[in-house]
Amino acid sequence: MESGLAGLIDSLEFRKRKPGIKSNTGNISFENVKQASLRSFILKDKHNRKYLLFACLGLMLQFITFKVLYPYPDFISDSYSYIDTNIYHMDVNLWPIGYSKYLSLLHSISPSDTLLIFSQFFILEISFLYFFYTVLFLYNISEIYTRVLYIFLFFNPLFLFLSNCVLSDGIFCALSLIWITQMLWMFKKPRNYQILVHALLIGVLFSIRYTAIYYPFVTAFAYLLSRQRPFIKLAGIISPWVLIIPFILYTQQKTKEITGTAQFSVFGGWQLANNALYMYDHIQVDSTELPAGTKELDKMVRQFYKQIPEPYRDFGPFPGTYFIKMPNAVLKPYMMQRYAFSNAPEQFRAWGKVAPIYQSYGSYLTKHYPLDFAHYYLWLNTKNYFIPHLEKFGSYNLAIDTVWTPAKDWFQYKTTTITAAFFDLQDHLFYFLPAIFMLLNLYFAGSLLWLIFSGAIKKIPWPLLPALLLVTVYLFLNFCFSIFATPVVLRYQILPMILLLTFSLVLNKIMDNADQSGQNKHTA
Repeated sequence: MESGLAGLIDSLEFRKRKPGIKSNTGNISFENVKQASLRSFILKDKHNRKYLLFACLGLMLQFITFKVLYPYPDFISDSYSYIDTNIYHMDVNLWPIGYSKYLSLLHSISPSDTLLIFSQFFILEISFLYFFYTVLFLYNISEIYTRVLYIFLFFNPLFLFLSNCVLSDGIFCALSLIWITQMLWMFKKPRNYQILVHALLIGVLFSIRYTAIYYPFVTAFAYLLSRQRPFIKLAGIISPWVLIIPFILYTQQKTKEITGTAQFSVFGGWQLANNALYMYDHIQVDSTELPAGTKELDKMVRQFYKQIPEPYRDFGPFPGTYFIKMPNAVLKPYMMQRYAFSNAPEQFRAWGKVAPIYQSYGSYLTKHYPLDFAHYYLWLNTKNYFIPHLEKFGSYNLAIDTVWTPAKDWFQYKTTTITAAFFDLQDHLFYFLPAIFMLLNLYFAGSLLWLIFSGAIKKIPWPLLPALLLVTVYLFLNFCFSIFATPVVLRYQILPMILLLTFSLVLNKIMDNADQSGQNKHTA
């Protein structure tokens, strides 16, 4: 099994290691190998072989034990949206259709929910193996840091719970990590085929989650830093849009056929209105100046704030998304007063019909009251970003022992009742993860500042320097996108957490070396 997994890893990257370079964990060199590949790095080093063997055995044992405790997948409302997309043969829905297509592909093989969960766990761990050995191969981190990263990636219950969800998060995280890893390799040894790999990965990722809209900009930054020829850089920057733009146009056209308005993301209008409503009670809105078609909505907003005085408002259960989630918080009542629905296609039509009104209303308030928006929403969501809401990781299956009918039908359960050893274990296991995420952000930022002001950044070798710059740009764009355009929850920050931990360890190694060098000079 270990050679098979190594082969899969090696098929993703055919980088060569210069002869005589030592492994990160021992004194074994590849003197007898003219140009050792990543596969050789894994299989010809006894420490790396042991890491692979124990990872494979540990992951199998963990998965089997976990499925004994949790024989059924984990569902939230988004899960049923993905399933309904297939049941009703929808071309568009509230969320991108990529993950629904993945569900459909596996369903054509077997309706087994275990097959789905195993495939998600397998793909996620394969991406971890590829990333883990790439970091060891390229950056030669110390043994203690290697073990910390190893335990975090391969013996972490977080990833079992993540893979057990009928959600796009596990697949999106895995493919995103492969995309990041490919760019790390591009700094080491650029190849023309990377243009195709990056374009395909970003295209697939964008069809799974619209968060990938900023991925082409990260890739463009990577190409600008790389040592590719100018023509290849230009081709690499342009290529992702060759897949993204047709998908956007297709989605807009299909949405227009259903709702009457060409929209790329129906959810986007809801998000804009939700964000703006957080500041509404702190501004004076002239209803006569509002955009056409939004005055009735504004009237409902005023009534909502009059009926619920400030001391009795509790936005806490849904940080940053209260007006989307709560059934009595303006947006859903406004929709349901105008459009009735009894199935998923009708529900999508209703959401899409009101979305342009919400977008117009939210955009108007945001543009006319930017300082209040920054104060009452962006600052709130910034705090949410650094201490992300556990959300899905707070309970299993929303702490109930039943699933909705679409899940029963899709996975061919006999009843809607499900079982689990624990329904609230996640809340206890992951209680400290938001705080850890915040600390990792602070440590990474502090380490970068130290490198800059100490001048040590000038001594960082290639390809590590562009890798650090790339990760910093990715984290910054993820931060901006998260606080402006999407709900901030922990499951959306798994990849940033992995990168923060990994490159904090790398930065630690750099600072250790700098301190050692300073001590040697002082002694001399």
